Amino acid sequence: MIVSSTSTAAGPLDFGAAGVALDELTVLRRPNEGYDFGSWGVAMAAREELLDRPFVLVVNDSLVGPFAPLDDIVDHFEATTADVWGMVESNQFAPHLQSFFRGFRYGVLAEPPMRRFWRDLRVIPDKFALIEAYEFGFTEFLTQNGFSSTQFVHHSEVVAEGLNPTMLGWRALLDAGVPFVKRELVRQPELAPDGHRIAAVLADRYGTDLADWL
Repeated sequence: MIVSSTSTAAGPLDFGAAGVALDELTVLRRPNEGYDFGSWGVAMAAREELLDRPFVLVVNDSLVGPFAPLDDIVDHFEATTADVWGMVESNQFAPHLQSFFRGFRYGVLAEPPMRRFWRDLRVIPDKFALIEAYEFGFTEFLTQNGFSSTQFVHHSEVVAEGLNPTMLGWRALLDAGVPFVKRELVRQPELAPDGHRIAAVLADRYGTDLADWL
């Protein structure tokens, strides 16, 4: 496992969570720029020998959870025949796999076009411009280079056209087997009409106290 950290803390990072095998963990410290795409690009450049593995997941910390086991999600990823897989697909602004939980299969990350995509990432200070270039743009890149893609949950299963699945469809995503909630929505529940219900829904569904995750 590789953690690409932008933490500004001067001391060692604390990985005291149960089940973390420290001898199998690589921690990379980098400046806080480039968002998650920059972190993944740095990790891929640092550990190129891992890119041809059969299954590689790239995730970020923009979700709170998981509140339940991920067996069904991981099984779906490993069973797909697509080159690139995402936990949630969205068509807000443009069709794309949301970046917080993506998977790459059978060495596709080591193929030259994919290596160039991640090596050529630029630091784009404006967050929306970065999303447009690398989250939406990644879908165009996959099409142009003949890579196939699929998802665990399609946007049409949880929200109407053009809406954000993880914001306005958070409750339907739980029903669809995605045991996460967007951290931004937890912090600003007013972003969804029923956002104020998150803590109560999680307590009822999973028996968990949302405060324990923050």
